[in-house]
Amino acid sequence: MSKNSKTIDIISSERRSSDLRALSGLLPPLVKKILGKKALVETDLLAEWADIVGDDLAAYTRPQRLVFKRGERSGGVLRIEVPSGAFALELQHREQYVLARVNAYFGYPAAGRISIVQNADFSLPADDVGKTQKMLVTAEEESYIRELSEGIQNKNLRSRLQSLGRWVVSSNKDEKQDEFEPNH
Repeated sequence: MSKNSKTIDIISSERRSSDLRALSGLLPPLVKKILGKKALVETDLLAEWADIVGDDLAAYTRPQRLVFKRGERSGGVLRIEVPSGAFALELQHREQYVLARVNAYFGYPAAGRISIVQNADFSLPADDVGKTQKMLVTAEEESYIRELSEGIQNKNLRSRLQSLGRWVVSSNKDEKQDEFEPNH
């Protein structure tokens, strides 16, 4: 198969033109349905986590949710998942830094404190503990992601959705690569 005939297959290997829909029309309702009212805040946290806290922290932490008291939109509790107690201790030492970065990112004091959740099933990069996986997409995939989001008028939202798209494509590549690697 030549490089030019290679197709990007994110959703299904068999598609008909009548099945194709712009991501800009589907993603906001889908994300809101999955994540609820805080959909954009939590989507931002997931998609931009490495940019918010830095590569070193993003390698072993994952934001779960930002919970606010009823009727409030600031001073929430940011739940962050880590793989073990050692990483929890490191995150605890960096709590003020993380809160400052998250609040600077949103432009208001969205998070007032952090709740650390230890999860033994949290997967770290197998051979690269402490290193971050970069979001690598081909030029063709980048073009496809931009094409899907071109109908979104809000520049900030479009940029964040494109970043989320890169993350999804990269994550799918990582999962497929893991399927083909022999166990050592």
